[in-house]
Amino acid sequence: MRIAVFAARKKHRSYARKLKSVLEQKPDVSISILWYKNLWQEAGWLSVSPPQKCSVLRQIVLDQVRTKQNSPEWIDKSSGLLFFFYRLLKTAEAFISYRVYFHALKSRRITALLIWNGLKFRQRICVEAAKALNIPCYFIERGAFPGTTTLDPKGINYLNSVPRDPAFFRSHQAALPAPFIDYSSPRPPSLPASYIFIPFQVNTDSQIVLFSPWLQNMKVLVQTLMDIYSATDANMPDIVLKTHPSCDQKYSAAEALLMNHPKIHFAHNLSTQDLIFHADAVATINSSVGLEALLMQKKVIVMGQAFYDIPGITLSAQDKAGLKDALEHVGTWKADSVLRESFLAHVASDHIVNGRWQDASEEHLIEMSERLLALMSDGSEAKC
Repeated sequence: MRIAVFAARKKHRSYARKLKSVLEQKPDVSISILWYKNLWQEAGWLSVSPPQKCSVLRQIVLDQVRTKQNSPEWIDKSSGLLFFFYRLLKTAEAFISYRVYFHALKSRRITALLIWNGLKFRQRICVEAAKALNIPCYFIERGAFPGTTTLDPKGINYLNSVPRDPAFFRSHQAALPAPFIDYSSPRPPSLPASYIFIPFQVNTDSQIVLFSPWLQNMKVLVQTLMDIYSATDANMPDIVLKTHPSCDQKYSAAEALLMNHPKIHFAHNLSTQDLIFHADAVATINSSVGLEALLMQKKVIVMGQAFYDIPGITLSAQDKAGLKDALEHVGTWKADSVLRESFLAHVASDHIVNGRWQDASEEHLIEMSERLLALMSDGSEAKC
């Protein structure tokens, strides 16, 4: 069994080395760490033909352009010429990278690929090269729950292998009990008496670029909320917004617009956990905050594509009218608590590994190795 671990960042490579030391203790397992910066030096890629399905690489490039358009330095720019040249540059990079990764996988006779995320520019191209060689892929990412790591044979986030049919969770008995977050805190006096919490997400994250069809960025989200509330009576719930701690996008214009709004407010100085805990409900595009809210047994409205958007567990709002309706009726809507607990138990049992890959313990590395080899022996593979 020849496993390649594709590393696009130094911390990926560091983790890959630790995992390699554990996996190679197993019989007939060899690990190749593919550090993307070194693969270009192997001249054999020059003889590799372009992919048969060029449209896939072109779509990857278009998604990368959309990511750039959502970045802080570009989001307010409208110059088509800038994006035209950026697209040309990324198209050339994509087709060359495909040939480089194809050669790296084929020349090493790789039989399985382990890769982080799988949704970023380089990683998506590597997955396409693996697909052309019929190499199954396995995806690592920050875990669905705090202190865990995702390992999935199909993808991450909306693309993962978690079932979406409520009937599955009604009939399924998970190996572990449903996890929950036991959290409490005094109510900050600055919060409204009742409210719906909406956390911002990073505009350039794949969750927004790939899995948010109608809310292209947080500016659009704010404008959508303002449109809904300008055409609705005073019985609508208060909204509390919080910017993402990892996003350097400035929202001074949105804050100025909402400074005196009677219903929509920003809360910069309160923790996300406090805002979830004291909220009547959480509305999110597809953030992990939605999962945290489920772990706190909160009502959740989903405005994008999320693997936890399952009838009976969440309210789905896939356009402006749907969001207005969800905001109006979330107060009287009740989630199916049995279904929610079965879903959470299944995710905990079958889709995550304990411990963060960023600071992996020996126990984590052993569990990750065993889970990976079990998936491979089952024939589970990525369906890219």
